[in-house]
Amino acid sequence: MPARVSLIWQEAPGLSGLDPAQVALAAGVELDDGGLVEAAVVTVAQERAPRGLQERLAGLPVSWLDLAAEIGGGGDAHRLARAATAVARAAGRAAKGTLPPVYAPQPAQSVLVAGAGLGALAAAWEAAALGHPVTLATPFGDAATPGADDDPQAVGLMAAQLPAQVELATECELIGLAGSAGGFSARLMGPQGESSQGFGAVFLAPPGELAPGCEIHGLNPELCVLASKLDPEDWQGPEDAWLHAAVLAGSAQAAPSYSFAAALEAALALAKRPRVQVSLFYTEARVAVPGAERLFRDCRAAGVLPMRVEPGGLEVRGGHTLAWFDPLLGEEITLEPAVAVMAEQSGAPRPAWLDNELTVKPWDLLVPENPRLAGGKTSRSGLYILGSLRGTAPGAPRRAEAAAATADMHARLTGRVVPMPAVRDQLCARCLSCVRACPHGVPQFVGFGIACSPAGCVACGICAAECPAEAIAPPGWGQPEMLAALEAALAVAPEPKMVLFACGQSGMPAASALSASGHQWPAGLVIFPLVCAGRTSQVLVTRALELGAKGVLTAGCHPGNCRSISGNLVAAAKLEMVQGMLAELGLDPEAVSFLPLASNQTRELAQAVEALAVKAEEA
Repeated sequence: MPARVSLIWQEAPGLSGLDPAQVALAAGVELDDGGLVEAAVVTVAQERAPRGLQERLAGLPVSWLDLAAEIGGGGDAHRLARAATAVARAAGRAAKGTLPPVYAPQPAQSVLVAGAGLGALAAAWEAAALGHPVTLATPFGDAATPGADDDPQAVGLMAAQLPAQVELATECELIGLAGSAGGFSARLMGPQGESSQGFGAVFLAPPGELAPGCEIHGLNPELCVLASKLDPEDWQGPEDAWLHAAVLAGSAQAAPSYSFAAALEAALALAKRPRVQVSLFYTEARVAVPGAERLFRDCRAAGVLPMRVEPGGLEVRGGHTLAWFDPLLGEEITLEPAVAVMAEQSGAPRPAWLDNELTVKPWDLLVPENPRLAGGKTSRSGLYILGSLRGTAPGAPRRAEAAAATADMHARLTGRVVPMPAVRDQLCARCLSCVRACPHGVPQFVGFGIACSPAGCVACGICAAECPAEAIAPPGWGQPEMLAALEAALAVAPEPKMVLFACGQSGMPAASALSASGHQWPAGLVIFPLVCAGRTSQVLVTRALELGAKGVLTAGCHPGNCRSISGNLVAAAKLEMVQGMLAELGLDPEAVSFLPLASNQTRELAQAVEALAVKAEEA
């Protein structure tokens, strides 16, 4: 039996002129009179609601609705219809009465730091300072042993200042890991053998070293000099000729900024020597460290020849000759350098357990090129990879990275109460779809069922979208709640009906900004906010069409910018499948589409919705 839903009206910018009683009547819900409620829709986001109201609704199924973000401009009747559609959608979800278990903050939950050197010590020190008991598992006999690319003095000083909350486990390494934030199970191998312990978060910072990061296979080793070992005084051209030097600064793949800057310093020093002509080979000029841009300009002013090549476009022939294609000249160029200076970058061997794709995501999914995963974060909630293994520059950058990672960890473990994913064991087929699909490692197969790490879930909903039995979902994002919300909204929306599934990181902020500016949305557009575009599914899209929607648009993040790594790609793939199904049925495949969007691309969203409305009018 669905819960009776009450509309609790809270005034906010963008809601002036609307009559709460008319909105409630049009949406088919009751207007709150201050009495008891079974379920509620509140017209402001939870963080903007009065504390007294939040306490009143504690323990009840509530849809906290940023109503103004979905209404926009227009006349009174138009805005009333938009408000009724939004409230009906939120009420459909609240009426299901879902009350998932919650994860309460644990300020003193223990953490594991596995590694050695400045990055590991900085993480242990910062985590302990935030009140967490820390186990520092180091492969060495003491905490003061540095990695090969660390400053021994800095490491020794930090090791001597470790807080008392840090328990040192020497000659101990992490050999396996399961779970996610708030519920890690770590396998450790030490002098006493193997043991298993639970932790709230894990920092991985193995010792590393500086090594060539742009090695060209087949190059004669006698030609090669490491940038850190180069003595420019050893090189100068003969009286009647030039000596050619090649500086390889990320010629196979882009080198990190600190490595590129070191290569620039070597190139500039060589270029200042008598009769030395320097060619600088790189795929990307990464100059995001202090002074690197000036170094690049100084190199060019000193006569260094910048040679930008495609990744893998620089070849070695006969051990001595470099060959590459110049797109401006339209021809191949060759060079026989007297010396090849190799840029270096920090690196560390990956532990074997990290390459087990059955328990850990592949490396490019665990640590992808994604701006949302800066500061040591990985796609697995609560797992942080620091220092050499991350390729972070030695010294101060590692301390900064550790500070950012521990701050994120502390916020995740000690933040507000977080609802946990609900698993309906009676429906679960143990097919492991959720385990494979979750980019954050939250669901795990434990014993005879699925268990979810308590603090790891970000409610992206990818697991719910993939579950064939509708057995798992982040709170409020299960298929029954989603379908009920969709049905309620489309029952109220005027013709022509349309649906915009809006990602909470991109599409929804853009829609909210448009509404705040007075943009007039089509009256029949149902804006359906999602935490992540990955929550969409073929079932939701086709159900929207069955319920009378003339078009469905999903607005998600651009590739490489998804908080859930692959949610946008998953959503686009699902819509492509639906398009294929529609085409096979002789229907218009363009009735559904995916829009890559950034949160500030309001004009692009407005244009896409306008095009959707034009097609809906014609359908």
